[in-house]
Amino acid sequence: MANYTLAPDDDYDVLIENDLNNSDTEQCHPYDATGLLTHVVPQLYTAVFLVGLLDNFLAVLALVKYKGLGHVENIYFLNLVISNCCFLSTLPFWAHAASHGGRLGHPTCMALVTLCSVGLHGEVLFSALLSLQSCLGLFQSGFSSVARTVPCGIVASVLAWGVAVLVTLPELLFHISRVGTQQYQCLLRRAHLLPDKDSSWERSLTLKSNVVVLVVPLLVFTVCFVLFMRRRKRLRSGDRNKDLVKLVFAIMAVFLLMWGPYNVALFLSTFKKSFSLHDCRALYSLDKSVQVTRVVASTHCCVNPLLCVLLDKAFRKPLSCCCRLGGDTPLPPAAEPAHDRPWEGLEQSTDM
Repeated sequence: MANYTLAPDDDYDVLIENDLNNSDTEQCHPYDATGLLTHVVPQLYTAVFLVGLLDNFLAVLALVKYKGLGHVENIYFLNLVISNCCFLSTLPFWAHAASHGGRLGHPTCMALVTLCSVGLHGEVLFSALLSLQSCLGLFQSGFSSVARTVPCGIVASVLAWGVAVLVTLPELLFHISRVGTQQYQCLLRRAHLLPDKDSSWERSLTLKSNVVVLVVPLLVFTVCFVLFMRRRKRLRSGDRNKDLVKLVFAIMAVFLLMWGPYNVALFLSTFKKSFSLHDCRALYSLDKSVQVTRVVASTHCCVNPLLCVLLDKAFRKPLSCCCRLGGDTPLPPAAEPAHDRPWEGLEQSTDM
């Protein structure tokens, strides 16, 4: 989802009227991303892959071996890391394709698009589940107690992966591997079953991307933030649930900051006629914005474990043990879950 190239026939011509009597047709060329793809993307994606591979592996090890999966929040965090890994695993292939002119066969193209989309949508869903779970911890009710049980977390995780796969299916219909200049390129273009002049598919995919990746996380973030602000005075200083809310909000905020600009740029580029963006400068700027923000957003897959290490002391201690920086004494496994303490860690309190 996050890495695609529009087919060549999506280039555009713009009619610029100089006066009422004379008109000239100016050929507007889209932003040439060759320099970005050949000089920036391979090195950047390779570095992000190596960093992400290390910190996501350590996060999984800390969650499974030391913190344990006896709490529903840890289950969601584990699935969030797996979602990051799905997206992360595609970066070396995109880096290779960028440095070698887009040499991707059809099976490879489909596999990469699937992993990218499922990983991104999975991250959205599990970030939303973490946000909702942290907000439920602010209330004492029968529903919140049930929602904080491990079986409920497992069922919600399975449903979230199912939704992520279903949301990915429309994109597979429009991604094809096309031969051009003796190279296979992974392109996004109109499916053969649609009319030749039908461009609604592109608008539909853009709207779907904006709703799932931008609108839904923003709504969840806003609702949970309002609930937290209303009840923050009732929470004691050092309350683990309060610290969990802060960590989850940081994860959601960083996600919106990194993926938001790309979705906004993609929306404006797709609906440029509706916003009267017809001149060459505007079109060039939109093309450039989509390309640059997409590259920046794709680096997000290595950020979440870093946020956990920076903001959660309960993560830092097992990770330091994994890296053999925490001494020779191994950390004990996490204790059995207690429903009145949803964010059980290795520490009695989590310093923010």
